[in-house]
Amino acid sequence: MELQLENIGCSKDNMNSPIHNWYKFTAGFSYKFVDYLLSDLSQDSVVFEPFAGCGTTLVSAQKNGYYSVGNEGQEFMYDICRAKLNWTIHKEVVDQYISQIKNRVFSDFESYDISRENPLLIELYDDYNLKVLCIIRNYINSIADESYKLFFKLALSNVLHKTAIYPIAVPYISRSKRIINNGQPLEKFVSVCDKMTNDIVTQPAQYHQAHVFLHDSRKQNSLIETNSCSICITSPPYLNNLDYGEVSKVHSHFWGITQSWNDITTKVRSNLVTGATTHYKETDFDIERFTNSEFAKNNKEVMSDLLALYHRIKENAHGRSGKKSFHILMMHYFDDMYNVFHEIRRVLSPNSKAYLILGDSAPYGVYIPTTQILGEIATSTGFQNYSIYKIRTRGTKWRSLSNRHNIELSENILELS
Repeated sequence: MELQLENIGCSKDNMNSPIHNWYKFTAGFSYKFVDYLLSDLSQDSVVFEPFAGCGTTLVSAQKNGYYSVGNEGQEFMYDICRAKLNWTIHKEVVDQYISQIKNRVFSDFESYDISRENPLLIELYDDYNLKVLCIIRNYINSIADESYKLFFKLALSNVLHKTAIYPIAVPYISRSKRIINNGQPLEKFVSVCDKMTNDIVTQPAQYHQAHVFLHDSRKQNSLIETNSCSICITSPPYLNNLDYGEVSKVHSHFWGITQSWNDITTKVRSNLVTGATTHYKETDFDIERFTNSEFAKNNKEVMSDLLALYHRIKENAHGRSGKKSFHILMMHYFDDMYNVFHEIRRVLSPNSKAYLILGDSAPYGVYIPTTQILGEIATSTGFQNYSIYKIRTRGTKWRSLSNRHNIELSENILELS
């Protein structure tokens, strides 16, 4: 593979690309990577994305005229993805809805009671902004046309970032600084809608060529036929303790998908690959039972290496204040990805390839060659070969911090064939 592109493993490029920049996600990768891979495919190829996220792969496929299918386990991100893939929105209709939304804000503002809203929202927004945001949200929820409901839902979700008291466009809410100029929620909402409608006009097609399912890729999706796809392009969760269930909790609380930590655990985390120590109970894990699992039996050499890492991480945890069970997280993660690889291999046609953007990790200073291990695991699910291409070095910014490891990590492309 010859690939000379910067910022492949982050979403920096996407911020300057129409449709792609409709929603800023904490974790992402460059649409240019997808465009590069699609340039060598025949036009009748079908693209598969097991972790659709905010839709980078699916949007790029549709922009380039390719059919694509994908799974997304989070309901909020699923709706974001569907909105970004719908280009049948008309500006005159949007303007009619906006006029009605303005009238609703003016008529309901004085009487609207925000005390019934989620406590987290009351904490993160001043009274005026939260009133306006909630009135707009309630109107959007009443829209019968699903296409326009999703369009406005995405637009308002963008405004949540711009009108909070504290930054929420980060993995975890930071209350150490306040956002400047966080007012005018209605005006910002209208501005976002205008940008989105202007972007749609520039797109080459006004019809759907992508289908995304609210589905966990660790399980078989019966709606995607076996051997129906020509290529897989994705970036799965990294083994870095980033809790994707919590990342979008402000949005999921705001839209009524979740109301509490328990909801996040039962409705969100349970549908995601295990990527954080908050995804499981340590007391539920039995290493002896795990060594007799399907994953362990079909990956004996890998399992031998993982057991050595398991005990090293567990030992190192004793000297750390957090004492997080990264050793258990690691085992769950690779077991989950084993199941994902089975689904990828099932939907891909013979001789097709899969491309995954991945990062290595070093919990408690124990280096885990994540990309290589996943390559080995993939060969136990039907893939014949794997290759690794380094994108960039990562983890070096922590070298000055005494409480962090100083191990040089890499971000890579894993090619499966």
